[in-house]
Amino acid sequence: MKKGPILTALFTIVALAAVVTAFVTQASPYVTIAQAKQSSDTQLHLAGDVVENTMHNDPMRHLLSFKIKDQNGDVILVEHNGEVPAELDQVKKVVAIGGVKDGQFMSSKLLVKCPSKYEAEKNKAGSKT
Repeated sequence: MKKGPILTALFTIVALAAVVTAFVTQASPYVTIAQAKQSSDTQLHLAGDVVENTMHNDPMRHLLSFKIKDQNGDVILVEHNGEVPAELDQVKKVVAIGGVKDGQFMSSKLLVKCPSKYEAEKNKAGSKT
């Protein structure tokens, strides 16, 4: 019996298992505020609307704080320590990535959702007909 095909199959199975394990451990679920408060995970995706007039930026400490309201109407304070997206002052929807600590959502990364850009393109396309 030749060992080459057996070793190749074994290596393939081990590599596939490693890829699946890496994907599962790195996958970050989207959660509501209530779910985030129940989780100890630090890589949760919390999507919601920025509550008006709650954004405060402290460039000296590299800290941005604001309140976010999820689809259930729950509100939580987000403290973001990291890169601040340039368009943040123009957006209403954000995704904060992080976890809850001491009743606040501690974010290490922010993703912005800018529907106005897409609505403008949609309106242009709609006016051509």
